[in-house]
Amino acid sequence: MGKFDQFVKTGLVDSLRVIGEPASIGGNYFRAAFGESEMDVTYHSFGEDDEVTTIATCLKSELSNEPRVGETLTRVDQRKTYVITGVQSDLNSHRIHLREKNA
Repeated sequence: MGKFDQFVKTGLVDSLRVIGEPASIGGNYFRAAFGESEMDVTYHSFGEDDEVTTIATCLKSELSNEPRVGETLTRVDQRKTYVITGVQSDLNSHRIHLREKNA
């Protein structure tokens, strides 16, 4: 791992330790930072739907499996459940796109 990659990973680890909160996917617990309230607009032939979405960022090394679309993520402290709508990954982390379940 190059010095820059190590620098990025160290920054991510430190950030999640400070602003992260407990989350779980399928019984696998980890820390994630949540970015809230992005508006997603879906266009249909009969109109459009607005839904509030959230993005969670977590370390790859804390998950045993890569998150999959359709799985549920639980935000432990707030007792909120989300459905995973997309996953973007880089060398050290996952950005998990979420929609609150039953919202």
